[in-house]
Amino acid sequence: MKKQSDRAAQVDGTRRGGQAYLAHWGLAEAPFLLEPDTRFAFERADHREGLARILFGLTQLGGVVLVTGEIGCGKTMLAHSLARTLGEEDFHLAAVANPPRTAAALLAALAAAFDGTAHGGSTGRLATLLREQVEGASAAGQSPVVLVDEAQRVDLRALDELRLLTNPGEGPAAPVVLLGQPELAARVARVPQLDQRVVVRYHLGPMSEAEVAAYIAHRTRVAGAPRAIFSQRASGAVHDKTGGVPRLVNLLAANALFVGYARGEAVVGEDTVRDVADDRSLHSQEALAG
Repeated sequence: MKKQSDRAAQVDGTRRGGQAYLAHWGLAEAPFLLEPDTRFAFERADHREGLARILFGLTQLGGVVLVTGEIGCGKTMLAHSLARTLGEEDFHLAAVANPPRTAAALLAALAAAFDGTAHGGSTGRLATLLREQVEGASAAGQSPVVLVDEAQRVDLRALDELRLLTNPGEGPAAPVVLLGQPELAARVARVPQLDQRVVVRYHLGPMSEAEVAAYIAHRTRVAGAPRAIFSQRASGAVHDKTGGVPRLVNLLAANALFVGYARGEAVVGEDTVRDVADDRSLHSQEALAG
């Protein structure tokens, strides 16, 4: 019982500490959570161009839109922005994140995304069902769109099944958006018929130093900060230590906020950011050595 009460006290103390750290900075909520949240969406130049090019491909060209980027560069946030934009128009979006590997499992997941119902069966049966769903959406006056995030996970047959959805010779077609890590481009190239259907290719890069500073200012402002809580040099250090990868920026900035609070800083300074980054680097090296 004592261990349980000690654990409860520790959790409660941690919760109070979290509340105190937010209050220290004048924040209503944590600004740098790793989960995508469209409320914190930051319109980087890359995102604006990427979204515009995806929409051009979907509305003007059809076929396949291929978007790649390193881990943590904001592909999923771009997918959320696209879903929100399409939701404001006459589109029917069937989206699958973290897709299953095989063709049958992927088609089943997409069919479920279309109508909210679980489906099973052979690859051929599921392909026919998905084609019927595309036709049904078109008949209802909606433009069907298929989106697969982390598409580098699926096998080559599954990728080829997605190509068939873009074929207008077999009834209404559905343009396909594939998002994934850079190796996705190489996988698509291994399916020549699919590669030839790619109408837009876009690579999402990391943020510049100026974008990192604007990103930090934006997220802290959305979270309730009444003033700038990172110094300009601190924001520069965040870029220096993360290379501008949004997920790493979030992780480093979140830790720097807490350490800055613990040190009683009025503004997160460059030394705090570099100390936190060096601590993480040392921990990573020790883990590899172990």
